Amino acid sequence: MSDKYRSIVTLDFQYAHRFMNWPREAKHLHGHSGLLTIELEDVVDPVTGYAHACKDGQKKAWEVLDHFHHATLFQEGDPLLDAVLETYKKHGIVNDPKYCVPLKKIEHALAWSYPEYRIVVTKKVSTCENLCELFHALLKDKMPIKKITMRSSSINCASKEFN
Repeated sequence: MSDKYRSIVTLDFQYAHRFMNWPREAKHLHGHSGLLTIELEDVVDPVTGYAHACKDGQKKAWEVLDHFHHATLFQEGDPLLDAVLETYKKHGIVNDPKYCVPLKKIEHALAWSYPEYRIVVTKKVSTCENLCELFHALLKDKMPIKKITMRSSSINCASKEFN
């Protein structure tokens, strides 16, 4: 039996969100510089010497994470969602493919998106814990994820191991 190693992929992204039913200041729309760390577990490839090439992992992860970069996350049922969508439409605030990477629509049980407006709607409140679960669900078929850590600030961080 071969020993398994972990390759670690780290990605920075910026996003805005709010906690719709939270009684404190996080109920207001605010932003974060998020840090997503993904640990990929596998045996070492005798040809490359890697358990998983980090550059490949980063590229695969970014295909999903780019939907969340400079995006606004709303929880399902948030009354602000319709107001923001209406305002974006009225003022032509769109993800212009001349200047931005075109995004495909996310359609998943835990989240869906309006890629033209860089808006993602999540089933659950967008805490670090729930984002770990969401990113795992969106990425698990692309790479051998053993652990995900999501940090939204110096004091907000969560981590989850997966089998």
